[in-house]
Amino acid sequence: MRLSRRTTPVTPHSQGTVPVTPGGLPARRIGAGLAVALLALSGLATGTTATAAEHRAAAPSGDYCAAKESFYGSGQYTYAEAQVCLRFGSGGNEVRVNNTNTQYYYGGSWYSASSSYPANWTASGTLSKSGQSGNYSVPQVKQTSLNGSASGGSPAVLNGCGSYSVSMTFHQVGPYWGDNQAIDSGQRTYTIDVPCT
Repeated sequence: MRLSRRTTPVTPHSQGTVPVTPGGLPARRIGAGLAVALLALSGLATGTTATAAEHRAAAPSGDYCAAKESFYGSGQYTYAEAQVCLRFGSGGNEVRVNNTNTQYYYGGSWYSASSSYPANWTASGTLSKSGQSGNYSVPQVKQTSLNGSASGGSPAVLNGCGSYSVSMTFHQVGPYWGDNQAIDSGQRTYTIDVPCT
């Protein structure tokens, strides 16, 4: 059956400028209801986006590090303690690798790396969180003191609080000794938890 005229009763509201829908409700009531529903939904969507953005930005500034690991080179003539850290700060986020207690053994004693006998080292690996991953790499560092540190870059996945899985391969030649006494860590994997503010 096809209707050609309005099926709702004529009321003072239905006469004049307020059109009536086939369901019998004035259009402005439906429009107002629809506007309220859309506003509520957009508020939820905006809230979700804001929460995700807040989650990414919620890591407090500072360094969050795996435990230091001790490594000896072949023959135990070289020694270093390597540590991978995630740094969050106003200048940006980055992966940092610390190389501490860098020493060599010669003539019955241990000596620190120096400008005369530096340690040359690199570190690289993968960083992952929530199914996303990225690589980092510390280019060769010439370390002339007992302790040193270098940046491995800023993978996009390093974006806020959460639990990160970080792998690292550390390689060092020296101090004093050459490739035959180099330190090769092999790939290590760490979990670094970064708290939310």
